[in-house]
This record gives sequence, structure tokens and C-alpha cells, in this order.
Amino acid sequence: MKFSIKVVSLFILFIFVAYALPLYVDNGERTAPSSSIARNEQASIDENEGYPLPVTGYESYIGQPIAAYTAKHGDPIRVGKAYGGSEWWVFGTNAADYIQIGVKDDIIRSLYILGNKIEVGMFTIGMTQENVLDEGYLARNFQLSAGDTPYELALSKKQIERTPLIQFENDSFVMLLFDEVTKTVYGMYFLSNEALLDLGYYSVVSDEDYELGRDDWERNVAADEENVLQIKNILGVLRERGGLPLLQESEELVTAAGELMPSETDINDFTATFTLSDLRIEKKLTEVVPDRRTAFVFAEEFYSIPSFFLELLQADNVIFDEYLTHYAVAANEHYQLILLSEQSVDP
Repeated sequence: MKFSIKVVSLFILFIFVAYALPLYVDNGERTAPSSSIARNEQASIDENEGYPLPVTGYESYIGQPIAAYTAKHGDPIRVGKAYGGSEWWVFGTNAADYIQIGVKDDIIRSLYILGNKIEVGMFTIGMTQENVLDEGYLARNFQLSAGDTPYELALSKKQIERTPLIQFENDSFVMLLFDEVTKTVYGMYFLSNEALLDLGYYSVVSDEDYELGRDDWERNVAADEENVLQIKNILGVLRERGGLPLLQESEELVTAAGELMPSETDINDFTATFTLSDLRIEKKLTEVVPDRRTAFVFAEEFYSIPSFFLELLQADNVIFDEYLTHYAVAANEHYQLILLSEQSVDP
């Protein structure tokens, strides 16, 4: 009988020790979760915390009068027309100081920055994604309002990698523009809530759709001419940044571009699609610059040149080919066209 009691007692003691021992093991001896688990746990926390960030840099100009910028940085090189009753105020000429500011009713709506010597705040041109993550996490979803209407934006995995968003407390954002080849930031695009929604680049996933209203925007010759100037400016900045020779305008290519681009009175979906088909562009290049390597970029329905370059730089592009030295740019109310060729070889 005593033996049975001892056996039962020992069994109960063993069960107690087996269950109680983990409670008294020192925390330092526990197995740490894997890094992937830790990152997933942090990501789930980060999705609900951290944004919007405090205003510390160029985002502070969003919503301010343009006079607040010029008082500190001087007058622009030019003021050009934009669609929708807006203007582009352009400052700087090269890879160190180029910036163009979107203004409507004398209020700053956006700042498109390519100058790598411009001190804009916590983010800088040349940063890697790891550098960016040191400043905070990259979120997938954002809540914002335009007027009294709330909206939600959702970024794709590709957009988080190439054009992530950072939100600030003053109803502004910055898009960090990553170079697909170097994997570093080549530019920054600060935008107000409304300007970001007008861009139409990220998906609106809220119940309320955002109406772009672009059909109501008047297209005009002055805005088209400003688009041509911006394409030339930005091509120069990007090639300078890449250590490439600046493109030189070619009379032959200018003539070809003018002949290819239909006049505004002739434009309709059929004539423009036929006139600007890849085959006709290639044939025209062969006619005007025979025995030279050529390339071209053709784009449709971009309402701003920053949005045009957002798409253009999503992959390694012909604009960075070193052998291309000459170019021409044409634009009208519907299309943008860049023709490129190598230097002619004298016989």
C-alpha cells in the first residue's frame, strides 16, 4: 500500500515538474523567433502605426503660397502653363538643382524634384530602399481626404518597390522615385492630397470613387509647348546624372517629328493611331537618318510630364543608351513623341 502511494506521489511530482518547468526557465534561454516571424509581427504593427509623419522638410511648402518659396529660393527660370488651369514654376537647369513646382491659384500643389543638391528633408536622392527603411516603414494602404470625402489608396507590390509613398501630417505625401537599374532614389514628388488623387497613379480602393475630371481640362498650345520644354529638361538632367553626354537637337529629327505628329485639326483616334504607329515612326526615321541607329519613345494621354516619366522609367530605357546623341521632341493635345539617333558618321 505504501509502495502504491509512493508511486502515485512520484508520478504527480513528475507531471508537476514537466508542466511548471518552462514557466521558470530564464527568458534568455528561450528560443528566439525567426527573423521572418519577427518582421511579419512588426509589419502587422506598422500597418496601424507611424503615419502620418511630422512635417520637417519640403513637404511644408504644400498648401503654401508660391511666394513663400520664391521668398527663400528666388525667382523661377520660367513659369509655364499646365492643364486644368494650373502652372509649372521651373527652377534649376541641371542634375544638382532641378525642381518644378505645380501651382494653382497661387498655391503650391506639388514639387517634382530631381536636383540631388536640394536639401528636402529626411529623404535624399541616391538613397537605397534600405536607407529609406532606416527612416521608417513603407506602408501599403493610406487614408486621405479631398474636400470632405475620405478615400483609401492601395499600393501594389511593384509600386512599394519602385514608387513608395510617405504621408505627412499636413495632408501631403512624397513619392520616392526609384531607378529600376541602380535601385536608388532618382527623384521625389511631393503632392497634396488632391494632386496625388489627380495623378491617378495608385488604386483607389475606398467605396467612394475619385472623379479625375480630366475631360473638363482644357488642352492648349501653351501647355503643350511647356510639356516639350519639360521633356527636354528632364532628359538632360537624367542623362547628366547617368554620366551620359547631353542630347543635341537634330534638324532632321525635328522635321521628322513635325511630319509625324498630326495637327490638332486632323486628330482623331483613327488618324493618330495610324500616323503614329510604330511601323510609320520607324519608316520615317529610316528616311531622314539612313544608316544610323535610331530609337523612339511614344506616349499617349499623359496630362503631366512627371507622370509621363513615372511610366517611362519603370524599366531600363532607350533614353539611357550611350550611342544615342541626337533627338527631337514633339507634343500636342494627345501625344508625346521623342525621336533619337546616333551621331552621323562623315564619309
